[in-house]
Parts: sequence; C-alpha cells; structure tokens
Amino acid sequence: MAPRVEPEGALLTLDDPTGHWDAVSLWYHLRRPYPDRSFARTDEGWGYWFDRPDVDRVEYLIEQTDPAGTTRLSLDEANPLRAPGAFGEHSVLEFPGYARPGWLDWPAPPGQRMDLTMPHGRGLRRDLPVQVWSPEGLADAPAPLLLVHDGPELDAYSSLTRYSAAMIRAGRLPAYRVGLLAPLDRDAWYSASPAYARSLSTHALPALARAVPTIGAPVLVGASLGALAGLHAEWSAPGTFAGLYLASGSFFQMRYDSHEQHFGRFFRIVSAVEALVDSPEAPSTVQVSIVCGTGEENWENNRVVAEALSRMGVDTAFTSFRDGHTWVGWRDSFDPALTTLLSALWGERPGH
Repeated sequence: MAPRVEPEGALLTLDDPTGHWDAVSLWYHLRRPYPDRSFARTDEGWGYWFDRPDVDRVEYLIEQTDPAGTTRLSLDEANPLRAPGAFGEHSVLEFPGYARPGWLDWPAPPGQRMDLTMPHGRGLRRDLPVQVWSPEGLADAPAPLLLVHDGPELDAYSSLTRYSAAMIRAGRLPAYRVGLLAPLDRDAWYSASPAYARSLSTHALPALARAVPTIGAPVLVGASLGALAGLHAEWSAPGTFAGLYLASGSFFQMRYDSHEQHFGRFFRIVSAVEALVDSPEAPSTVQVSIVCGTGEENWENNRVVAEALSRMGVDTAFTSFRDGHTWVGWRDSFDPALTTLLSALWGERPGH
C-alpha cells in the first residue's frame, strides 16, 4: 500500500504475508536525534508511523533484516515517488506544503556544451576537467561565468543548467556560461586542500578565462564539501570569485560534528573552519549566499559560519529550505536564493 501522507506525518507499510523479514526499519538522513525507526508487525506485514520532521519532503529507504541477520536497504516498492542521486535512487515523501520550483516548467533551451581540461598546480597531480555550458545565441560573446563544484552531479540531479536556461530565457538573469567542474578526487580536493585551492586560483581559472571569453571573476556554486572548497579557495586567494553560493557546506566543527571523525580529512577541515570562524577580519570582500536545509545535520555549522562572515563585514545572506542534505533540496533553493545573488552581481538581461 502506498504511504498515507498527512500534515503531521506519514504511515508506511511493507507487505510480508509469509513472515520473510525478521525486522524492518526506516532509513533516512536528517538532523539527530532520531526517534525509534522500527516498523511494527501487522497481520500482513509491517507498519510505521513517521512523525513529520521540520521539512516538507524526506528521501528514505527501508532497511530489512532476515532471520539469518542479513540486512539490505531497498526502495519502498509501494511508493512511486523517487529521487535520483549519486548513491542511487531513494523513495520520497512529499508533505502538504511542498511545491516543486515553477521554473522546471518554463522554456529552457538546451544550449551548447564544450569539454575542456584545465591544468593543475603543484601537489594536485591531476588536471581539472570542466564542461562549459553556453545558452543559445551567446556564441563567442564575453559573458559572466558560473563555476560549479560537483558540476556534472549538480547538473544531473539538481538541474542547474536547466535552471540557468530558464532564467536567461525568462529575462530574470543575463546570458551567462556555466562551468561544470568534475571532482576527480572529491574527498581530497574539496576538504580545505591548499593544493586544490592553489591550483584552482593560479592555474585552472586563468586557463579557463583564456579559453572562454569571460566578464569579471566567476561566481562559485558549491554544495556540501564543494561549498567548503569554494570558501576555502576564496579565503586562500582573495578575489578568485565575485560571489559564492554555498549550499549545505560541510563546515565541520568539533562542537557540532564530532560524529564525522571517521572522514579521513576531518581534522584538516576542522582546523580550516575554526580558523575562519575565529578570524578577526576577512581577507575577502566577496558577496556570499549560504543556504541550508532545516532538517540537516549541517544546520548549526552553516549558521555559525554565516554569523562569522557577517561579523567580519562580509555581505552574507543565510536562508533555509525545508529539506535535508539532498540534490532536490539544493535544486529547490536556487530560486530565489541563487537568482538573488546573481542578479545583485550581474543584473538582469538588458531590455528587461
């Protein structure tokens, strides 16, 4: 039976008339502490009432354990709502009040794409692949550049170039290009790596500016570790970016994120973030927009970074979206948060 979704929560069921499963529980990733997530047995299987967290949608899987103790994670086969992602599909609950962005239904011409490879600097060992998306009609004209960490993933799962095409076509934003940076060694590169920050600012971006006619410094979009890497790169080389759009940054701090210590670069991140938070002044005057989901474990560390930047005099906006740490949540945050940042930096298309 499909989930019964109500304003206060959702009833989930799993058919198991032969008693194949010994235990069933709900798996999702939101801010702790978690309630008991165990399903209860019913005559035909299992049932669970899920109290609604402080979000409008939840991505989840069902964990099933057989009598031998073997456990598997699977989709909720009774629920047709799915969300794709880098780690596979998840089932989705959409609570009353959730609405997908209107721009998903706007005209969005596909544009053109060009694959480039940017040189690396000392200590990185691998060049940086980037796919450059250009809107229809731009040709070789100079234009602003939106540079994106985890670019192929944010494009595939968060519809970033579709957003760009829709906003440009509607006249909400001027024509601009999108540089989709591929993370070949994401955990190493995006974890406050001095080698990556140096390679990006002194080698890759100058080469990209020579290959693609660009107006001004690029604006950086990054989510999770990609947001951390963007802020760290700007702090390492002020002026690298004209603006930073930081979604759900992995701004790990010991007081909030000690449970992340299993991550191999945890202490390097903590050192970089705490140095930034404790800094008496900012080396950069970049304009910053930070967004974070109301259901995220990263909520507190994003709030603290936003407050620290504002205290240092950095033009910083901090806004929320009602989701967890998800590609769809980041997609849903683009308008108005990213639109507002880009409008402030680039203005609207001439004639609108």
